Amino acid sequence: MNSTEVKPVRRGFFRTWGPALIAIAGVIAVNVALMGPSLNNIPSLTEKQINARNLGDERTKAVLEMEFDSKLDRRMGRNFGSRNLSESEGGIMEYTRRRHRVLGDYVHEDVSDEFSSFGKWSVSIVYFAFWVFLMFPNWFLPIGRPGIALGGGLTMVVFRYFLEVFGHGPTFYAERVIIMEPLFLLFGLMLTTIYLEKMERGGLFDKLRNSLDDPVSWKRAGKIMLMSTIGSAAVMNDSVVLIFSGVVVDLCVRHQVANSLPYLLSLSSTANIGSALTMTGNPQNILIVSLAYDDISWTEFASNMILPVIGASFVNTIMIFAYYGSELFPGSSGLFENFSIMCCGAKTPEIIALENARQAELAENPEEESSGWTMWSKIQVFVTSLFLVCFALGFDVCVVSICAGCILMVINAFKHQHYDPRPDNTEYDFEGNPLPPKKLYDMDGNEIEPEEEELITESETTLTEVDYGLLLLFIGQFLLIGSFDDTGVPQAFFAMTMGDCAAQMTSVPCVYWFVMIITILSNVASNVPVCQMLAATFPYATPYDWMQVSFSATIAGNLTMLGSAANMIVAFQAAKVGDRSFTSERHAPFGIPSTLLCLYLGTFFLSMVHFSPDCSVK
Repeated sequence: MNSTEVKPVRRGFFRTWGPALIAIAGVIAVNVALMGPSLNNIPSLTEKQINARNLGDERTKAVLEMEFDSKLDRRMGRNFGSRNLSESEGGIMEYTRRRHRVLGDYVHEDVSDEFSSFGKWSVSIVYFAFWVFLMFPNWFLPIGRPGIALGGGLTMVVFRYFLEVFGHGPTFYAERVIIMEPLFLLFGLMLTTIYLEKMERGGLFDKLRNSLDDPVSWKRAGKIMLMSTIGSAAVMNDSVVLIFSGVVVDLCVRHQVANSLPYLLSLSSTANIGSALTMTGNPQNILIVSLAYDDISWTEFASNMILPVIGASFVNTIMIFAYYGSELFPGSSGLFENFSIMCCGAKTPEIIALENARQAELAENPEEESSGWTMWSKIQVFVTSLFLVCFALGFDVCVVSICAGCILMVINAFKHQHYDPRPDNTEYDFEGNPLPPKKLYDMDGNEIEPEEEELITESETTLTEVDYGLLLLFIGQFLLIGSFDDTGVPQAFFAMTMGDCAAQMTSVPCVYWFVMIITILSNVASNVPVCQMLAATFPYATPYDWMQVSFSATIAGNLTMLGSAANMIVAFQAAKVGDRSFTSERHAPFGIPSTLLCLYLGTFFLSMVHFSPDCSVK
């Protein structure tokens, strides 16, 4: 496309890092103002909080003394069944006992006391070394994040073996820390995405890309943010970024964009924010709903989150348009003119040139603007719709995604065998005339009939495009994080930093300090293990407590590159097609201020307006 190329803007140190430094200073100022310079200005526990803590201690003691059926526990595995057991089944007490057993399995056995001081600190040093390697892979050897993560995981396995041999640590059960559900989900989503993209030129995938296209840069970014927010809330953030990362890069190539980072950030940041709205928006929300002591319905979850998510989306959008104004508003003189362009319809000469170029291109190629829906496109729409309905109905997301990918694979193989034109292997002479096929003869001079050419299989073509490196990346991270969690360092950090606030973590003023600690831990030790740790540490956390944990752990994903799986997927998918602009160094200057503003504004809204009870119903 012939469009006006917008050159990347060179920013000085304060222009780059100034918003991040101001946001960090603002967070410190808020907490100092609420809790005093030493952060010790914590109000006393209310009578309700004291009663809730005492009742929790009594119930824990009671369930630990209960008799239980060991065979039933083995059959149930990591499930604790219904929250609403009948009296003959044991009622609320039996449910509580089963849940305590499962929580013990989720956080594994607490083995921190079996480490020596050397064992704890050496494992932590190995973990943080590879955390830095993963955060800044370009600073070291050109191995790539999948290789670094897998190398780190295997290094941790070997190192833990030597710690055990020399008496500095317990046995490391590596197979227990690899969480299979995200791996199954990613594989199924990649399989589905590949077949949606490759099945037919001009099919559903191309139509989705065209729906996001716009000659005006800020409108294109706005469409990406709107699609990503709604899609992540409806399905799951990982699936949205996996499907649309390549689409966004392709749009940047089509429009000769010099800096694709604003568009990739528009996709990843809003995917994380939008996923906070629903209980199926991201893996940690699904985990929270399954581990929470009380029932949390879909409508209850969404009603609590709608105001914080709207506020966070508004802040993030303003930050995108302000921080990358020169790229998204070519020819604009500053923020006021950007506002005039968005709200009043003003246009710069550069924007007019972009629109005219697009209209000229459509005039030359009118068929590009719209094409009909073929039978295969309709089949894609049907399978995708069925996929989304099963997601919404609460079917297992791993099974749904893998089934969708397998169905599309079978359909594509059928199309390839019966409908696609066979490859033409005719040879031609120098003048372009077709040559007769060569004849082959056996030893007796008899002509050998040519065998029917075999079709290339799916295993040789499309299945080879699955990003197995991405799966290796997550396996390596699971090994690193699992070993680090065994040391008890994240738990000790939480207990030390929270102090007396741990008993009233979601009450003002402690809630603002609490969400900051959750944000730090989510970026250091990953948000899913943090939620597991909190479920075991606070087994009777209220639905409102979990709303705050869910929001902060989800928004925390935008702080750094390693904060969420969605960020890693965007970076990996973009790099696969040659775009390496989405790096940790370029993500942080925007991610830090945007995340902190979204986090504290959303926390304020959630603390002021929420519909979940402040105490456990059960």
